[in-house]
Amino acid sequence: MRGRLWLKYFTEMIVAKRKDYSEQVQVFKDAEWTEFMRGVMDGVGKQMNCRVTRIRPENREMSGEYLNIDVVFIDNAEYDLYKGGTGWDPFVLPRAVVELENNYDVDKISYCLWKILCVRSPIRVLICYQRNTKRVKDLKERLENVIWQGSLMKGTDGDLLVIIGDASVSESWTPDIPWREFYGKYFSVFEWRNDGLEKIERLEW
Repeated sequence: MRGRLWLKYFTEMIVAKRKDYSEQVQVFKDAEWTEFMRGVMDGVGKQMNCRVTRIRPENREMSGEYLNIDVVFIDNAEYDLYKGGTGWDPFVLPRAVVELENNYDVDKISYCLWKILCVRSPIRVLICYQRNTKRVKDLKERLENVIWQGSLMKGTDGDLLVIIGDASVSESWTPDIPWREFYGKYFSVFEWRNDGLEKIERLEW
């Protein structure tokens, strides 16, 4: 599955990028988390040989959000082949689209899910978090209901990954815990299979 390859790059990159920060930084604030995840997305894009379009505060001349989606991955080969002289990126289908939501609000997260499921792409990814394990479970069930009620996923619609962080895991974090172990407990990763969001067990970080 194509989504599993994207996920492999993501798990490798989030650990690699985290090592660039001080070991004393236990929990990122919202703005720090967003910037950290932007760097992770750039790293995933490099592994996929994709151009990553997203808001870039450090360079306002570069492409920002497309379709109001946080991150859009466009294959470099297609980008170079179809890029015209219009000043716009080429009008090709993305290889992946990702929404990064750092708000706990379930309605806002559901909206983000709906957005990516409205885009034709073989890989759609939602990354968000909740305050504790129960709320992670409740959110997963809510998102399933959103998909079911709206008939948002069909058999040929590509892969969907929902990655939910559990903020309560951070409370027991200590500097001696390897980041691979931390993220393995912090994130629950679900993929759409058999008409439901199934948790990916024994995921390597």
